[in-house]
Amino acid sequence: MSDKGLYWIAFDSTEQHIWLWAVVNAYNRVVNRGVYDDVVITFDDSIDVQSVKPFHLVTLACLIHHIDKMGHHVYVSSKNKNLSDYLFNDLGFQEYFGGGKNYVETKTSSNIFNLWRIVESDKDMYAKKVEDYFRSRYFHDKDLSAISLCMVEAYYNVFDHAEANGNAFSIIQYDKASSRLYVAISDFGIGVAQSVRRHNNVCSDREAIKMAVEDGFTVSSTERNRGMGLGNIFSMTDEVMLISNSGMISKKHDGKLEPVGLDFMYPGTLICFEIDLSSMEDEEIIEEFNI
Repeated sequence: MSDKGLYWIAFDSTEQHIWLWAVVNAYNRVVNRGVYDDVVITFDDSIDVQSVKPFHLVTLACLIHHIDKMGHHVYVSSKNKNLSDYLFNDLGFQEYFGGGKNYVETKTSSNIFNLWRIVESDKDMYAKKVEDYFRSRYFHDKDLSAISLCMVEAYYNVFDHAEANGNAFSIIQYDKASSRLYVAISDFGIGVAQSVRRHNNVCSDREAIKMAVEDGFTVSSTERNRGMGLGNIFSMTDEVMLISNSGMISKKHDGKLEPVGLDFMYPGTLICFEIDLSSMEDEEIIEEFNI
């Protein structure tokens, strides 16, 4: 790596709006660089590992994938050693991009079902693997079907019409202290908002994502997608945030949906949600009788 053509991407804060602005700004600027320029991602010393959540990891992964596919050489600065060690030595980020893998196990963090590059043929299997993972580690004999259902809904309704060309990632983290599951899914595709606008007479991304989360709404982009909807995720989870293009809609604990317009354009779709697992019911056991 030389200083010639060197381009720096700095993440100074994990505050969501600031982080997303850094992602979007880099996405828009790096496209204009020379094909073989080196791109260095650096993190401020104030960012600790505990503050880095699934939201940050999937958006970072999409950005790195985009830069890599543009033909750039991507590096992560060791300025913030704890965070760079976390990304490389624990989460194994280099194995996704340099090694071409779709999934690797974490080395030490047992509370994370690690980054997964979403593959069309593995969507249902992956959601079931997540359910089985948390059942074996934390929740024996508990009904975890809501986890699989929410994730399958997200995958089918976001990525069936994302046109992301492999730039789509998911990660799941469990906070044992609060019994909350954090899920983030991101793609750098056309975006749910644009997909909705292709099929419906709406003028803004804000209106489009509001329509996308209505109960039973789909764009019917594939045969299997008909009859399923992002609205199911909003009804089954405690907190949800969906960002697509220049629109965002979120649900807090009071259940109110708040669609807003953004002052930047997210290059695809980002969905983050939380599930409170503290009040899960016991799994129903059906006995088999031989007559």
